[in-house]
Amino acid sequence: MSKARGRLDDEVIDVLRRRIGIPRRTSRRPHHEQLTEDSYRHYAMAYGDDNPIFCDADYGKASHWGSVIAPPLFPLTAGRPAAVEWTSHQEAAMSGGNPLAGIGEYLCGDRWLFGRALIPGTPLERSDCINAVELKRSNFGGGVGALVTNLVEWRSGSATVAVRLTDMWHAERSGSRTAAKNRNVEVTHYTDEQMEELDRVYASETVRGAEPRYWDSVHVGDNLGAVAKGPLTLTDMISYQIGVGWGAYGGGTSKIGYKNRMRVPGLYVPNERGIPDTVQRCHWEDAWAQQLGHPAAYDYGTMRTNWMVHVVTNWMGDLGWLWKLSTSVTKFNYLGDAHIVTGQVSSLRKSDENQGEVDVSLEGRNQRGEVTCHGSATVLLPMEGGSLTIPAVDLSDAHSTVEPPASR
Repeated sequence: MSKARGRLDDEVIDVLRRRIGIPRRTSRRPHHEQLTEDSYRHYAMAYGDDNPIFCDADYGKASHWGSVIAPPLFPLTAGRPAAVEWTSHQEAAMSGGNPLAGIGEYLCGDRWLFGRALIPGTPLERSDCINAVELKRSNFGGGVGALVTNLVEWRSGSATVAVRLTDMWHAERSGSRTAAKNRNVEVTHYTDEQMEELDRVYASETVRGAEPRYWDSVHVGDNLGAVAKGPLTLTDMISYQIGVGWGAYGGGTSKIGYKNRMRVPGLYVPNERGIPDTVQRCHWEDAWAQQLGHPAAYDYGTMRTNWMVHVVTNWMGDLGWLWKLSTSVTKFNYLGDAHIVTGQVSSLRKSDENQGEVDVSLEGRNQRGEVTCHGSATVLLPMEGGSLTIPAVDLSDAHSTVEPPASR
């Protein structure tokens, strides 16, 4: 194991490849250990979604599901760690700590399969491992990096609730600073007219809700509607952090922060006052983001994945089911950026006499007219008079790996 933290070399890649398929051990408690009506509401509100099927207990009781259900990506914050027993060979492969400590990490894309609705009180267990490792070239991050795919599975008893394949681009932070392609990105100052235009999109957002949407009534080319997001502020980032927690690397304040710094020292670098602080502050602190070659702090990639899901769940209604999802984040979303997120039906397939599949394309476009994220999803809708059956999760149904962008 290389002693030089923060460097990508052949030794680091070899260590990662030896760990493919070995379940990780963790004692970290999830942000949401109990699945409750409140935890679903807090998560949905964190990305700006007040759909009553996620947020209103009385509405949920009267719904098809009999209760509120979790927003699709809620498992990110939940699931008790599964017990892991390693063989001696696996123990040796997993020793030596995190070989990617001190190396920049950026989300390329998410690929999901959803197999069951989560109602309050559902017991949930989480396990994860490295699924694939590749050396790649990209103009982003100085040229060479590691594309690492992680496999996460959430189970309730014997049933797989959801699977996530997350494609992460790892590049040396010095390389990212050297590339600095985004340092001169224009910072937008909004006029009253621009804000009024965004407000019109907010005001016109439609939630299908209890009104059924049937497969028989959908056509290729149908628009899913639009949701407005932003302009992104520090308040938005605080709200998102509250709903989703600190994630796998942890965080916290005072003694909790100290303990996390002792656990993962590579996650902390001194700020301008000499105080060790989490590198995740690039998501809310302009000064640190600028040291990394950016004009301002930027969002978490999964925030925009949630935004694209928001469009889908608004459109499909309570009877629909988001079955498959693949999203890609191709540009940064900086504090001050505003987005309009849209979707369109791209193809249709009839599954059986009771239901059909609807493929939709998704994109988020910022105030500069740039597409910063895009994706595709498959929604299951019932036929009129039919009932919906959710397929068991099968990893072979997942989309292909999301490649790193040429530049961001």
